Amino acid sequence: MSNSNAVVGYRDVAAGNGDADLVMVVLQFGGRTIKGHAERGQWLAVEGLGTGLATTVIRPLGTDHAEEVSLEGVKAIFFVKSFDGKWHDDLRFHDHLPTQECLWVRATFADGEVIEGLIHNTQSYVVNSGFYMSPTDPEGNNWLIYVLKNKLKDFQVLGLRAAPKTMLGLKPLENLS
Repeated sequence: MSNSNAVVGYRDVAAGNGDADLVMVVLQFGGRTIKGHAERGQWLAVEGLGTGLATTVIRPLGTDHAEEVSLEGVKAIFFVKSFDGKWHDDLRFHDHLPTQECLWVRATFADGEVIEGLIHNTQSYVVNSGFYMSPTDPEGNNWLIYVLKNKLKDFQVLGLRAAPKTMLGLKPLENLS
């Protein structure tokens, strides 16, 4: 779009109106980057994530007009303090520390049931449609639970834990016989 007035809900930032409501954003598409200003109010609250924000309205650097930008193929949206960026020569990851095998989590289902348990500390619980959880209740009847993520209302990571030797649910099912 070539005209900021053509985009509903976007103030004309070139005129200096509403600067307190603007954030600096960098949209990274992998090989392509767009830097600009966007209204703070257009970004979804945490509860609304995953509901399909398909486009955003941004005033790219060097222009006076806002335009609608498709988020198809975007790798990440960075909310920045400066467009200059900063290279971290001294950025430290904690690779020298031992990796904990499990995440202690609390899952709240849409029907209100709440369970706690241990899951593998891997990306699989994020990218797959479900995950295995080994319940932490020693008196309970369940020794393993497969949780379907689309049935969850809430999910919290409570901490990191080592995998107890007695937790059969964290081993592959085919090795449990």
